[in-house]
Amino acid sequence: MGTMPENRNEQNFQVNYGLDLSLLEEKVIRLVDLINRYKQMNLSCQEEIQMLKQANQSLQEDNQMLKHQLMRAESSLVAETKVLEEQTQENMMAKMIVDDLIRSIDSLVEQKD
Repeated sequence: MGTMPENRNEQNFQVNYGLDLSLLEEKVIRLVDLINRYKQMNLSCQEEIQMLKQANQSLQEDNQMLKHQLMRAESSLVAETKVLEEQTQENMMAKMIVDDLIRSIDSLVEQKD
């Protein structure tokens, strides 16, 4: 970090006010370096934000696809449950009919004996 060459104004400040401008110059140079680092960090953050936005978009699309698949699975499950309930009712009806037939047969057998 080099210093700027002294000029007449700087000498006047030093003489009249007892100021050493080299310290101020050094601080300004450090401040400029700091600003440049922050600008670089800002660019990196903006790039990362862009990548995160793209990842977010992809995740939202995946989420929509998964919601659609879940809705299809739920619809299929409801339909299968309905079919199962119908089969259960049919089985109960068949059992009742068979029980009734067995009772009728038993009653006929008892009448013949």
